[in-house]
Order: sequence, then structure tokens, then C-alpha cells
Amino acid sequence: MSAAGGSPEVAVIGGGIVGCAAAALLAEAGARVHVYERGEVAGAASGRNSGVVQHPFDPVLAALHDETIELYRTLEGFDLPAEPAGVLMLATEREPLAQLAAELRRDVPVLRAELVEPRELESALAPGLAGCRLDTGFPVRPAAAARAFARRAQAHGAVLNEQELAWPWVESGRARGVIAGGIRRPADAVLVAAGPWTPEVVDTTRAWQPIGAVWGVVVEVELPDPPRHVVEEAGVEAVATAADAVAGGSVFSAVTAAGLTAVGSTFLRTKPDADAWVDALMTRGGRFLPALAGASPLGARACARPQSADGRPLLGEIGGIDGLWVAAGHGPWGISTGPASARLVVDALLGRGEISGPLAVHRFG
Repeated sequence: MSAAGGSPEVAVIGGGIVGCAAAALLAEAGARVHVYERGEVAGAASGRNSGVVQHPFDPVLAALHDETIELYRTLEGFDLPAEPAGVLMLATEREPLAQLAAELRRDVPVLRAELVEPRELESALAPGLAGCRLDTGFPVRPAAAARAFARRAQAHGAVLNEQELAWPWVESGRARGVIAGGIRRPADAVLVAAGPWTPEVVDTTRAWQPIGAVWGVVVEVELPDPPRHVVEEAGVEAVATAADAVAGGSVFSAVTAAGLTAVGSTFLRTKPDADAWVDALMTRGGRFLPALAGASPLGARACARPQSADGRPLLGEIGGIDGLWVAAGHGPWGISTGPASARLVVDALLGRGEISGPLAVHRFG
């Protein structure tokens, strides 16, 4: 695909990790890129998550995760740890963890699931817990990756429009550009990477709804001796990938990066009052990490995870509308798989590859 002048012009709607990574890769390939973000870069899930890049447990997404790690290694201004900190899954009984470890060793051997004594690895944990360690988990500061990709995109000529709401401009079965600020702005292709709001951007009638919001709340604290591992209550991996997330439910998790610990996690179908969840998350977390009982929360934040109907992202060109592309639906794995997803879509948009199978947008019509 190319414009009459040679280089294609691409409008990207959404300034999260996927949109910013796509903008950078498109600009590096010679495309003229405009990014439209209704708020600020990384203002939603990409900047309000717990802050951990980790294996998504899904073999279909594993290659995206591996490639994302490699892309982060080339990203200036983003410090990914040289080695994973490890994810330490916790439970009050050993048997469920033994079964989980056996399943993971069979299905995801790269994680090297191992039953451990948690307090031998993390002395700050409560006594009497069982543990399973996984060889994954890179703690990072939320928003850092998306902002680094945004800077990379701008360095290659991309124009970043923050605080600007945009919609695809579609005529006669083709995306002609975007409508922003009441003005039609032509483009050869439009890529929508608007997280859980992608369906309403693509289809204002809301007849197409393969992605929905699953809300998470995170409380940030500063602990004198925080865990080095990413620590999670066993079961978070199942809840996090389920399309029918537990309404009103929460499980414990804690991720420490740059001296601050993010404590979560909730999986909610409606937008919560983040402050109202502070006591519940701190109380639950204190059962696993007693130091939380005496910690003073620095703040709480909520974000909407873009959860697809089958837990995997939707990538590719929308059927019936030439030039309208989508990259969204990553659930909790946005910063763990989003940049590689963006690379797939960019290659397809530029005619350098195809997207098929379990990641293709057309699997939902």
C-alpha cells in the first residue's frame, strides 16, 4: 500500500503501548504517521497497570511475548531488567500448586515451574504459604514503554496529537482517513488501537463487540523491604485470561519497580471507584505480605483492560472496509505482547506479511 506520492500516510487512533509501537515501526518503515490520542500517551491501561512484563501462559501468545522482549531490548529510554525477577505464585495449600506446577511443566516448559518454600525466597512473606516459582516476570514502571515508543516514533517523523479525539472517516467501503476536531484528515490507512474502546471507534452502532472492558484497581505503596519477585495469589493466571472475569472479585498480586510496589488485582465489569478498593486490596494483600498492614497507600488507580471474547488480541484489516485496521484486545498482556502485535499489523498493513489463524480480527466477523 502506498500513497500517490510514494510513502503511505497512516492514522493511528490510540496512544497506548500498541498504538505507539505501531507508530514507531510505521515511521521507521517510511510511512507518514499521525497518532491521535483522546487523552495523553499511556493514559489508560498501558500506564495504569501493575507494571510487569511476563509470559502470558498461552502458547499462541508465547511467540508475541518473546518478540516483545527483543523489541524492548532495542528501545532507548526503557530499562528492561537483564533477567526476569521470577513470578512467585502463592497459596495456602500445597496440593493445588503441585497440580498447577505439573500442568505448567507440561504445557509451558519454558517457565520451569518449581515448587518452593516461599519464605526461603522472600522472607517478608507470611508463614504457612505454599509456593510455585516461574521463570518469568520483568518489573517495569507503568507507562515507560509506551512513552519510549512514542519518542521513537516522533524521532522518525511521526506526529503525536494528544487530547484529540478521532474517528475513522469511512466512505464507500473504504477508510479515507480520520475525523478529528470536526475536520476530515485524509490518510491511506487507519489503525485503531484504542484498547477496550476499539469496538465503538470501529462501529458506532456497537453491533460489533468482540472486546470489552475488565477493570483493574492497583494500590501503590512504598515498603522498606519489598519482594524481589513478582508475587501473585494462585489463580490470578486463570482469572486474568478468562473472558467472563469474576464480577466484583479480586486476587492478591504485588509488583515492585523503581522502589514502589503496586498491589492488586481486581477483575471488574464496571468502572470502580479506585479509592473505595484500597482497604480491601491492602487487607487481602496483608494475608500474604504482612508488611502491607502497616503501610500507607500512596494512591490508587483504575484501568480498563481490553479483554477479547477468547482472551487473545484481534489483529488485522476489518472485513468490508478497506484500509481500516485493528490491533486491540490484549487483556492483561498489553505490555507483555503488544509491541510484537503491532509489528504483525504493521507488516500486514505495508504488504509485508499476513495475519491469519487465532489472532486474525476476522475470526469474530
